[in-house]
Amino acid sequence: MRLWKDFLRQLARDYAGNRVVFSCRHLDYSVTLSSKDLPVPQVRIEPLSDAQVQEFITLYCPEHGATLWQNLQGTPQLALLRSPYYLKLLVAQTTAGEIPAGRAALLTGFVRHTLRREVESDNVLLQLGALLHARDVQRLVQAHSWPSFELPERGLLIPKLSQLAFQMQIQRAVSEAAQVRVAYDETLAILAHSHAEDILKGGEALGVLEEDRGRDEVLFVHQLLQEYFAARQLARAPQAELVRQEWRADRVVPSLQALLHDLASADPLPPLLSTGWEEITVLAAAMARDPDRVIADLMPQNLALAGRCAAQPEVRTSEALKDKIRWMLVERLQDPAADLRARIAAGVALGELGDPRFARRHGLYGAYLLPPLVDIPGGTYDIGSDEGLFNDVAPIHSVELQSFAMAQFPVTNAEWALFMQAGGYEDERWWETEEARAWRRRKWTAEEAKQQWRDYRKSIQDNFDHIRQLHQQGRITSQQADDPREAIAHMSDDEFEVLLAVRYPPGRQTQPAYWHDDAFNNPAQPVVGVCWFEARAYCAWLSAQTDEMFRLPTEAEWEAAARGMQRRRYAFGDDFDVARCNTSETHVRYITPIGVFPGGGTPEGLVDMTGNTWDWTSSLYTPYPYDAADGREAPSPPGAHRVVRGGSWDLSHRFARASFRRGYVPESIDYALGLRVVRSSHTLIPLQRRSRRGLHVRLL
Repeated sequence: MRLWKDFLRQLARDYAGNRVVFSCRHLDYSVTLSSKDLPVPQVRIEPLSDAQVQEFITLYCPEHGATLWQNLQGTPQLALLRSPYYLKLLVAQTTAGEIPAGRAALLTGFVRHTLRREVESDNVLLQLGALLHARDVQRLVQAHSWPSFELPERGLLIPKLSQLAFQMQIQRAVSEAAQVRVAYDETLAILAHSHAEDILKGGEALGVLEEDRGRDEVLFVHQLLQEYFAARQLARAPQAELVRQEWRADRVVPSLQALLHDLASADPLPPLLSTGWEEITVLAAAMARDPDRVIADLMPQNLALAGRCAAQPEVRTSEALKDKIRWMLVERLQDPAADLRARIAAGVALGELGDPRFARRHGLYGAYLLPPLVDIPGGTYDIGSDEGLFNDVAPIHSVELQSFAMAQFPVTNAEWALFMQAGGYEDERWWETEEARAWRRRKWTAEEAKQQWRDYRKSIQDNFDHIRQLHQQGRITSQQADDPREAIAHMSDDEFEVLLAVRYPPGRQTQPAYWHDDAFNNPAQPVVGVCWFEARAYCAWLSAQTDEMFRLPTEAEWEAAARGMQRRRYAFGDDFDVARCNTSETHVRYITPIGVFPGGGTPEGLVDMTGNTWDWTSSLYTPYPYDAADGREAPSPPGAHRVVRGGSWDLSHRFARASFRRGYVPESIDYALGLRVVRSSHTLIPLQRRSRRGLHVRLL
């Protein structure tokens, strides 16, 4: 990496105008290419959308494509298969539109399919009896009825390919190469059998192995196949120590503080160093005979990975063990002695496994998650600021608030998923205003949101030089100065209108804007990409489920809860601390799972009020002083800007101050825009009392 950095500096110095593009799996990218003097921006290749997956399987599998898509929709397997490589494996082996359960089963099915193909084509190598036993050849006719991960292993071929992949992975740990190549003669030595050359030819016939004759080397044609065969070996003889990872902040090298000091301002925080065995272990856990024992052995070595393994739907592990892992993960993500990246990994794993801090309940409209709540006492609170940083937050003034309870966390993807499963986007009763119902029916043109973007683009064009000056003065980061959205400043008007049409597509929306984006859709992450109408509909649905009044907070309630009566600048205190929240200074560069910043909450227990995601409020974006009786809390007029609070992961801490206000039009969506609910303490008058006979509450 140092050599590459030196090369980039030389290229920039001696050959201005050239561009270098690096591409690799994120699993293999743990060191940044950037330096202080030469930032290297990073982009992420998005997974295939639903429409792209459907198009792929229709084109590549016309006979069973419709059945495949029907079987995939709404299943965990769809998230797995948002890759052309996995989809190609699927369509190559399906016989009637069936979907294998998990990656290990998908790869196993691929190998069975290719074995049967070669046997039926009378491949001489497979007729000799050494590579494939005669009994296995006979059984291949009914391979579809075998146990999920079974392959013919009486002969040499499959066991030896597994042995080769495992040994190659051991060498990978030494060489740190992403795709391992082994010299031909060394490969023969690893196989250590008189039929070694035949085994290699058999692997090539299956499309698993490849010989690079020019370099006289052997490699698996795809790293995933090498990992799969290594996992088969590991499943037989688990070795939990292979994935041992240090998680304590004082033992991680380099330390988080050193990294934050050395990173270029646009760089993301690199992950903890990988052992190279993580994905292999996940596959092996699915194929292990005793998954409980495998996962229990993993827990002291790599707790987050143990959680990932246990969360796989195809892994049959006990609920008692899962529950133990859940609470250990909660403890880890709240441990200030743990490195931030270890806490984030614990949060991601907890999202996949299920967060025990939320009470799962069943209401009249299906299952829901009741969030933990924090009581905020009524009284007189000072809001606003006279520090002069932002004009719209002045003056400081007092507001009288009744007591209320606020959700400890922003609404997560796990909570929102149940709203979707209950038909929340289809049931008009939750969309309580004419503007909201028009948005749901997609009669809303989103013109106000588009105009807000047009105004934003013009402000960038008018202030482009000023933005560069702010960066040079160190007042904003290079990430903010070079934000991808600012590329819109250089687009033609026609190009920009096309971009707006993509951002606000025609037709009804039935999910958050980033629902299928892996950067934003872990169950433990706050839901984002929801507009104000969606946020209010969720509150109405949750109210009907619980027989209590849940709603968006007013901006006065939000600020009072974040600042307390002490008028803290940030939720955790007056002085900004990069270790206590997710803003651009933290370099995480994506939304973190809830609650991974111990010490970053309010003294009362509210979490993630500083940074990470903006929270919608009920309030109109109108000047201070705040007066709830002046109409700013009315659900109309249409198109008027609503206040969001809290800051976000992609902006600096200046915007995460508890007093900072920002206005968005109600149909706005953004990759940092979510919500947090409050429960009113006072009794509401229902228009119609709900009963078990189907009458429904309409709350004022």
